[in-house]
Formats: sequence, structure tokens, C-alpha cells
Amino acid sequence: MHLEQACGSQFVWIPVPDEATLTRTSFSNGQPSHGLGTSWTEPYPSGYTGEDTEYNTMKTQVLKYGGFFIGRFEAGVNSTTLRTATTAAQPVVSKRGVAPYNYVPWGKDMNDVNSDITSADNEDIKTATKGAVYLAKNMYTHPNSVTSTLCYSSQWDAMCRYIGDGNRTTPTKSSVELTGNVTTDISKNIYDLAGNCWEWTMEASGNFHRVKRGADLSNALPVSYRSSSLPMMVYRSYSFRLSFYVK
Repeated sequence: MHLEQACGSQFVWIPVPDEATLTRTSFSNGQPSHGLGTSWTEPYPSGYTGEDTEYNTMKTQVLKYGGFFIGRFEAGVNSTTLRTATTAAQPVVSKRGVAPYNYVPWGKDMNDVNSDITSADNEDIKTATKGAVYLAKNMYTHPNSVTSTLCYSSQWDAMCRYIGDGNRTTPTKSSVELTGNVTTDISKNIYDLAGNCWEWTMEASGNFHRVKRGADLSNALPVSYRSSSLPMMVYRSYSFRLSFYVK
């Protein structure tokens, strides 16, 4: 089952039959093993205004309807020209054969997702831009039916359970590729999970870092892998993934 928009974006339904399926966990050899340490939090206790409410609403609705939609591809821009730097905010798509929406920060800081990030905040950013949280929250224009959001780590873990091969890796490569371009990087018709770009999530690590999942072009790490960075960091291998839940 998948959701498509006029722009050609595609999403895959991830079933969530019970609360345990939506529980964040660590993985061993790709399989759920034990709980995470207390430094990994979702929602982040000191996050932006409404972050906890958004999380609780997501959880309630996902359990009510038995699942959520996740982007079939990592976030992209509607172009085949690879991005080489941070740009002003662009429309987000989830479709095959487009440039990944990379060089994107999570947000301005741990508790600010609405303000532009500029060179005054991070010298690596040469132009005002929006972070992954803002872009994901504002991607969908039909607020009466579904809510779009940056993928939660609890959703990522539910996806890992669904695909059943969270230990899968992809060989490293020298450059970022168009979305869906690595035909071996696919599980249950979901692409780009293990080795094109890191993907920001809503999870926090400690008081200073937001969590990325999967792997990037330089690291042959499992789909289920967790890493973290300062929220305003931008690199060619930093992107994100959209998710939707039914209202």
C-alpha cells in the first residue's frame, strides 16, 4: 500500500499492530535486542514548543489506524542535478531518480525548528535555509487528512521490524547518487536506507545532538544504525526521510 501525490511522491505503508512495534530499540545483527540508554530520547524533554505534543499525537494516531506511511525514497528535490551546497528552502519530494535533499541541517538548534539557519548560526551555511524538521512538517498541504513529519526513530525502528533485514549494508561509494539509483539498496520496496545519505530523525542524543539513521556513502553500516550530530550541521551526506500519519 502506498500514497502518491500529484508531484509523483511515493510512500509505503508500515503496519504497526501494537505499541511494542513502535518502541525504540537497539538492534543486534539487525534484530531488536534490548532497550536504549537513557541518553537517547524521543521526544526530547527540552525540545521545541509542542515537540512532546506532536510525538504523542503521532503515537496515538499511528496506533489508532494501525500504521503510518514512510517515504519510499529519501527526501529529494525535483531535479536530476545533484546539490553541491546548502540552498534556500526547496519543495520536498519522495520519488525515484532525483537529487537527494542533502546539505540540510536538522534545524537551527535543539529547540528551534522554525527559524532560518544562516551563516551567523553556522559558518558552513552561506545562505538562509530551513531545516529538515520544518521542511517535513510543511511538505503536505492537506491538513485535514494526514500529517507530514520528519521520520521519528520509533517509526524507523518499526520499519526495521517490518523489512526484517535491518542488518543489511550497502558498499561504500565515492559520491552521492540520485534517489533509488542503487538497486541493491532496497527492502520491501523502500530505497536508500543503507548508504547514500544519513537521515535525520526526531530523536535526540543527550542535550546537544539529534539522531541520524542508516548510513552514508562513506560508511557501510546497517539500516538500523544510529549516529548523531549537532542539529545545525550540514554535509553532502546529510538528508532526511518523510513520514505521514492519518489524522
